[in-house]
Amino acid sequence: GYYANLCSLRELPARMTTGGVSVADVRFIRTVFNLSQRDLAKALNVTPATAARWEIPSTDGGHAPTGLQAEVLRGLHNVALQVQADPAQRQLVAGMIVLGIGALIFYLLSRR
Repeated sequence: GYYANLCSLRELPARMTTGGVSVADVRFIRTVFNLSQRDLAKALNVTPATAARWEIPSTDGGHAPTGLQAEVLRGLHNVALQVQADPAQRQLVAGMIVLGIGALIFYLLSRR
């Protein structure tokens, strides 16, 4: 279940990538918002293979998201931490993620 997924995520090293977005962060975002790698890739305008690589531990940061995708993922991670216990908020954000990066950026900027 949800709790088991979170516990397994916590067992990963805290920062396996550079750029401030870890493998665990990406997995946490997908778990909280119930997203497939394909959903996340579409929302961030990257290929599914790219989104999948973000979840492969790399000690040299070779798979880390960069640029706008890294910024949006950092914002999503912060939002996921805030809404993880609220099903209605999780569903709202997940719907915006599926709508794409424009809706996400608007949502993240409007929360500041």
